[in-house]
Amino acid sequence: MFLPHKSDNGAVSPWEHYPAAAGTYKAGQLLNVNAGKVAAITAITAVTPPYLCMADTEIKGDELLPVTRVSGDLIYETTLKEDTPTAALGVKLRVANGGLHAQGGAAGTFEIVELEGTDEDDTVRGRFV
Repeated sequence: MFLPHKSDNGAVSPWEHYPAAAGTYKAGQLLNVNAGKVAAITAITAVTPPYLCMADTEIKGDELLPVTRVSGDLIYETTLKEDTPTAALGVKLRVANGGLHAQGGAAGTFEIVELEGTDEDDTVRGRFV
C-alpha cells in the first residue's frame, strides 16, 4: 500500500469521489483512469498514477470510490514488491502491477527518500517526481 507519510506543507489531501470500474479496491492502492472511471493498475508503470484509493471496498456497478490525488508534495510509504539491490536514496522506482508496491527495474517516478532495506517487503518512503 502507498500510505501518505508526510506532507511538505502540513496539509491533508482532500478526498474526492469518482466513478470506479467494477472490482475490489484497497486503501493505499494507486489507480489509473480507464474509460472515464478510476481503475486498478494492470501492469507495471513508470508514470505517476493520478489517484490513491482511500477505502477497502468492492465496486459492483455505478458506484463512487473515495480517492485523493497523488501529489509531489507528499512522501508516501510502501513496500518493495521484490528484492531490489539497486534501491538507494534518489533512485526512482516504478509502481508494481496492482498499485500496492514499488518495484525496481527501469526508472520510474517514485523517488526514494528513505528505505529500511532492499529486500522484498522492506519499507521504502518516497515522493512522485
